Amino acid sequence: MSQFIAPNELHGMSEQELRALRGRIMADLRSMGQSVFLNPHIYASLQNIDAAIQRLQQQPKPRGPKPPGF
Repeated sequence: MSQFIAPNELHGMSEQELRALRGRIMADLRSMGQSVFLNPHIYASLQNIDAAIQRLQQQPKPRGPKPPGF
């Protein structure tokens, strides 16, 4: 559970995949009765995941094709 997840490992993941990864880490912590702040590797990993999610949310959304004008 002390595995560190570096930012470069998160590239190419979708927001849904990142949120699922974050949820799995949090579930593992709860099942062991641990706190995020007790393990600096887990805390740093969660920070990297949160930063990756924010980067994805800040990217401009692709627009669909423009309908023909009248």
